[in-house]
Amino acid sequence: MDIVVNNIKIHYDVLGEGKSIILLNPNGVNTGLMKFIANRLKDKYKVYIFDRRCCGKSEKNCTLTYEESAKDVYEFIKKLNIDKPYLLGCSGGGTVALNVAMKYPDSISKLVLCSGVARNNVIEKPNYAKIMEKIPWYPGKKSNEKFEKLMNESNSITEVELNVIDVPTLVFNGGIKDIVPRGEAEYISNNIKNSELFILEKAGHCNYVFNNKDFYNKLNSFLGE
Repeated sequence: MDIVVNNIKIHYDVLGEGKSIILLNPNGVNTGLMKFIANRLKDKYKVYIFDRRCCGKSEKNCTLTYEESAKDVYEFIKKLNIDKPYLLGCSGGGTVALNVAMKYPDSISKLVLCSGVARNNVIEKPNYAKIMEKIPWYPGKKSNEKFEKLMNESNSITEVELNVIDVPTLVFNGGIKDIVPRGEAEYISNNIKNSELFILEKAGHCNYVFNNKDFYNKLNSFLGE
């Protein structure tokens, strides 16, 4: 399905019934990863798979910033009249989710970050490149240029800004194999008042969303509280 929010077309899918949760995909990829999570949650929740701007089937000819992406999510929630959904973001989708929680605090009721980033340039580029090279359009294709710029030029989220977030928050990190340093996950969690950090040692960057029992047990426990 498609919807126009913030003056662009956003593609989304809906699975299941129950309390609503919106899933935000990582930078530059389609919703395949998020469908895997959705299929694990759809028996208990109404799951919205949201193709972020410039990703998947959503509009690609538009400005790409985390701030505008957060506004997309906010207007999506308003337009579909979704009552304070849970919000889960993976990798760059986690950065979008943080911006939603900061700028539109009354729009969501819980926040889940999977290997998300708050500060710019905390990821070592060689490790990042190893992952990105596996994606067909990397490197050198125009579809990647906007995301390289996003990674290099986005505004860091300060401690003061994180302190504004007051919804219950769960921060996941994949331990020593995650390209997002553990210290970044600690920075985020330590500066959000009602936050919990859960480290999945040696799980890697968002790999835990596939078949990691500890991840799903913790996620379901947090969402069900």
